Amino acid sequence: MLDLSKEFTVLGFAEETDETGMTYYVMDFPDDRYVIVSDDNGRAPVRAKQNLVLACYDGDGRYEWGSECKTFMELQTLCAGKPPGSPELLQVLKDASGTLKDREWSAPAHP
Repeated sequence: MLDLSKEFTVLGFAEETDETGMTYYVMDFPDDRYVIVSDDNGRAPVRAKQNLVLACYDGDGRYEWGSECKTFMELQTLCAGKPPGSPELLQVLKDASGTLKDREWSAPAHP
Protein backbone atom coordinates (compact mmCIF):
# COMPACT_ATOMS: atom_id res chain seq x y z
CA MET A 1 0.00 0.00 0.00
CA LEU A 2 1.29 3.45 -0.95
CA ASP A 3 2.12 5.99 1.72
CA LEU A 4 0.31 8.85 -0.02
CA SER A 5 1.82 11.51 2.21
CA LYS A 6 5.29 10.44 1.10
CA GLU A 7 4.25 9.96 -2.53
CA PHE A 8 2.73 13.46 -2.78
CA THR A 9 6.00 14.85 -1.43
CA VAL A 10 7.94 12.95 -4.10
CA LEU A 11 5.78 14.66 -6.76
CA GLY A 12 6.57 18.07 -5.26
CA PHE A 13 3.41 18.71 -3.22
CA ALA A 14 3.72 20.07 0.31
CA GLU A 15 1.51 18.71 3.07
CA GLU A 16 -0.22 21.64 4.78
CA THR A 17 -2.77 21.84 7.56
CA ASP A 18 -5.27 24.69 7.77
CA GLU A 19 -6.62 26.40 10.89
CA THR A 20 -9.40 23.79 11.22
CA GLY A 21 -6.94 20.90 11.23
CA MET A 22 -7.69 19.77 7.66
CA THR A 23 -4.68 18.47 5.75
CA TYR A 24 -4.15 19.30 2.07
CA TYR A 25 -1.51 18.68 -0.56
CA VAL A 26 -0.44 21.96 -2.16
CA MET A 27 1.97 22.95 -4.93
CA ASP A 28 2.98 26.54 -5.69
CA PHE A 29 3.29 27.76 -9.28
CA PRO A 30 4.49 30.94 -11.03
CA ASP A 31 2.31 34.06 -11.08
CA ASP A 32 1.30 33.48 -7.46
CA ARG A 33 -0.91 30.45 -8.20
CA TYR A 34 -1.25 27.23 -6.28
CA VAL A 35 -2.98 23.88 -6.73
CA ILE A 36 -4.63 21.94 -3.93
CA VAL A 37 -5.33 18.21 -4.24
CA SER A 38 -8.19 16.71 -2.27
CA ASP A 39 -10.67 13.84 -2.46
CA ASP A 40 -14.32 14.23 -3.52
CA ASN A 41 -15.19 15.38 0.00
CA GLY A 42 -12.56 18.12 0.15
CA ARG A 43 -10.26 16.12 2.42
CA ALA A 44 -6.74 14.81 1.99
CA PRO A 45 -6.77 11.64 -0.11
CA VAL A 46 -6.13 8.46 1.87
CA ARG A 47 -6.31 5.82 -0.87
CA ALA A 48 -4.40 5.63 -4.14
CA LYS A 49 -7.47 4.37 -6.01
CA GLN A 50 -9.88 7.20 -5.34
CA ASN A 51 -10.89 10.25 -7.32
CA LEU A 52 -8.59 13.25 -6.85
CA VAL A 53 -9.83 16.80 -7.26
CA LEU A 54 -7.29 19.43 -8.31
CA ALA A 55 -8.24 23.05 -7.71
CA CYS A 56 -6.15 26.04 -8.79
CA TYR A 57 -6.32 29.35 -6.92
CA ASP A 58 -4.68 32.71 -7.39
CA GLY A 59 -2.65 34.44 -4.68
CA ASP A 60 -5.79 36.03 -3.24
CA GLY A 61 -7.47 32.63 -2.83
CA ARG A 62 -9.84 33.04 -5.78
CA TYR A 63 -10.75 29.82 -7.59
CA GLU A 64 -9.43 29.70 -11.17
CA TRP A 65 -10.11 26.16 -12.40
CA GLY A 66 -10.43 22.56 -11.35
CA SER A 67 -9.83 19.15 -12.86
CA GLU A 68 -9.83 15.54 -11.75
CA CYS A 69 -7.70 12.41 -11.78
CA LYS A 70 -9.34 9.04 -11.28
CA THR A 71 -6.41 7.70 -9.21
CA PHE A 72 -3.13 8.79 -7.66
CA MET A 73 -1.34 6.78 -10.34
CA GLU A 74 -2.95 8.97 -13.00
CA LEU A 75 -1.62 12.04 -11.18
CA GLN A 76 1.85 10.45 -11.07
CA THR A 77 1.72 9.92 -14.83
CA LEU A 78 0.72 13.55 -15.41
CA CYS A 79 3.60 14.79 -13.24
CA ALA A 80 6.22 12.48 -14.74
CA GLY A 81 9.11 14.38 -16.33
CA LYS A 82 7.77 17.81 -15.43
CA PRO A 83 9.46 19.91 -12.75
CA PRO A 84 7.30 20.62 -9.69
CA GLY A 85 5.88 24.13 -9.82
CA SER A 86 6.61 24.57 -13.54
CA PRO A 87 4.23 26.28 -15.98
CA GLU A 88 4.32 23.06 -18.05
CA LEU A 89 3.04 20.99 -15.12
CA LEU A 90 0.35 23.55 -14.30
CA GLN A 91 -0.98 23.32 -17.87
CA VAL A 92 -0.94 19.51 -17.82
CA LEU A 93 -2.87 19.46 -14.54
CA LYS A 94 -5.38 21.96 -15.92
CA ASP A 95 -5.88 19.85 -19.04
CA ALA A 96 -6.32 16.60 -17.05
CA SER A 97 -10.08 16.88 -17.51
CA GLY A 98 -12.44 19.48 -18.90
CA THR A 99 -13.58 22.10 -16.47
CA LEU A 100 -16.92 23.85 -16.38
CA LYS A 101 -15.25 27.23 -15.98
CA ASP A 102 -13.15 26.66 -19.11
CA ARG A 103 -16.13 25.55 -21.18
CA GLU A 104 -18.13 28.59 -20.09
CA TRP A 105 -15.39 31.05 -21.06
CA SER A 106 -13.97 29.41 -24.16
CA ALA A 107 -17.31 28.94 -25.90
CA PRO A 108 -19.58 31.82 -24.86
CA ALA A 109 -23.14 31.91 -26.14
CA HIS A 110 -23.82 34.36 -28.94
CA PRO A 111 -27.04 36.36 -29.07
